[in-house]
Amino acid sequence: MVVALAAAGIASAKEIGPGELMICGATQCRTVNEAGALSRLLWGSSRVVRARTPRVGSPIFQLRFEERPAGAVITATAIRVHGLNCGRFRRGRWYLLPAALRGLTAGMQPKRLRAAVPRSC
Repeated sequence: MVVALAAAGIASAKEIGPGELMICGATQCRTVNEAGALSRLLWGSSRVVRARTPRVGSPIFQLRFEERPAGAVITATAIRVHGLNCGRFRRGRWYLLPAALRGLTAGMQPKRLRAAVPRSC
């Protein structure tokens, strides 16, 4: 379902430009034009807060950079990062999703979390 982001240029980026980030559900993707909150989460200096691991079957969405593989999986309140800023995020851990990013999936059909989510970092 989700693979680690392989593009080294994206992994070293500090700012996400308008139109670079997409949120994808089961049937559609939506471009995110205001990605400052995600940039701060991925590359900021503030402490990232751990979140509970969602249950299998929970609704999820993927964060993708342009047409590249997914860089993160999100639920309504949590995010699991795959291959981005591995010094900041730990393998297999979920973190609280910033409130500014929680409404981006409104009206979209989610995918469902499977038991086997690929390793991160």
